[in-house]
Amino acid sequence: MGICVRCGNQRDPASQSCPHCGAGSAQQAPQVPPAYPPPTTAPFLEAPGPPTSSPESWPAPVSSAQVPGPAPRRSIGAKFRQLFTRPPGYRSVFVWLVTGMLRNPRGLIGALLASWFNLPIAVLLGGVGMVVGGIGGYVGGAFTGSGQADSWAHDIPLLDGLLSSALLQGGGIIGMLLGIAAGAIGGFVLGLALPWFFLAASSPIEGIGRFLAQLVVAALCGVLYTFYAIAVERWRINIFEGGREPSRRERALLEPIIEDCARRMGLASTPKLMISDDRMPNAMAYSRHIVLYRGFLDAFEYETEPIAAVLCHELTHWRNADCVSNYFIRGVALPLYIAYTVCSFLLRITRGTIFFVLWMAFWPIMVSIRYFVNPLRAAGGRDAEYRADQGAVVAGHRDGIRTVLMRFRETFDGARNGWDMSILATHPAPESRLERVEEPGVEYPLPDPENPDMPTPVIITGSLARD
Repeated sequence: MGICVRCGNQRDPASQSCPHCGAGSAQQAPQVPPAYPPPTTAPFLEAPGPPTSSPESWPAPVSSAQVPGPAPRRSIGAKFRQLFTRPPGYRSVFVWLVTGMLRNPRGLIGALLASWFNLPIAVLLGGVGMVVGGIGGYVGGAFTGSGQADSWAHDIPLLDGLLSSALLQGGGIIGMLLGIAAGAIGGFVLGLALPWFFLAASSPIEGIGRFLAQLVVAALCGVLYTFYAIAVERWRINIFEGGREPSRRERALLEPIIEDCARRMGLASTPKLMISDDRMPNAMAYSRHIVLYRGFLDAFEYETEPIAAVLCHELTHWRNADCVSNYFIRGVALPLYIAYTVCSFLLRITRGTIFFVLWMAFWPIMVSIRYFVNPLRAAGGRDAEYRADQGAVVAGHRDGIRTVLMRFRETFDGARNGWDMSILATHPAPESRLERVEEPGVEYPLPDPENPDMPTPVIITGSLARD
């Protein structure tokens, strides 16, 4: 007796089928279809023999035209155009760069004079002249006042002593003030003009050539630094700003907003958008990128209107090539900026006598940057901020930019002292910016609904805590 492979009952091996389930021979196992189709043997690996199908069903041979070759190499010009992608509206990269370089003429003049026309030497001589003139003026004024008192009041003993002392002190102070002013101005002018005076006296042609050569070298330094800064901009954003590619969810939120902003502003293209995970509420426009901080997105809880207003603001900066202007000014003043950075670092890490010696050696450079170059550059930066705010207003996001400015009443420059907030601030005061974006004929009373007054916190303590 045999066993049926289908139903498991006993059956006669001689019979053709199982009397219980009707299955065939016991020696023939049921055919189970494979889980995956068997691999197809390539034609050149098949055993010789008659073909199992007609030649019409065979796969067509792959032609050389269908084989993908190596990607064509881009020319140097194509790489240059991709690297220096300009905003729409400029006829060429050259026009874009020149427009950006000349965008802030005050900052450019300050950088040029400070780095290439002896400003630190003039500051040094002005400081020396201030000290020498103050001492000389005080001594001269004191003796002059004392002599005047003796000339007409020597017959009155009490009045003679009182008036002599008063004139001695007053004449000394007046002379000191006059000496300080004359010494500072004279030393400063002497430091600026003395090297050129000697050159012009020895050879006027050589003096003019040296002057023109200084301009050419300054321009070349600025251009090379601008090219470098634009070329490595992506790396600098990654390293110093922590910039990264937007995630899928961030793209879904931000790409429609920036496309709508570009459409409203008439921009055929937009810079690359990057995200920084820094919690500071901020956004920055570069020459080819816009960086949006997570702190800004969190502060406004991903509301569309404030995000759109800030993106329009940054797109205006990008369209006006304001970042190119900053690159060029820093490049023109690059020798002085390098020295200033090194001096600032050394002064931060030193104390005591070493700090005093370093400060005495480097104070002309510090003064030149902080009180001459930075104020002129910051003045042009504040004008650029006003223009960027108007770009958001023209794009139809007046309410959004007002919301942003009202929410952050503190300046975007951070906590600084009076000189920094009034002279060195790169952003105007928020209240001044709000006044520029107000709609004519509309009242904006205080407190603003977007920035309600915060109540003063009251801390309740008991007598036990005081005891």
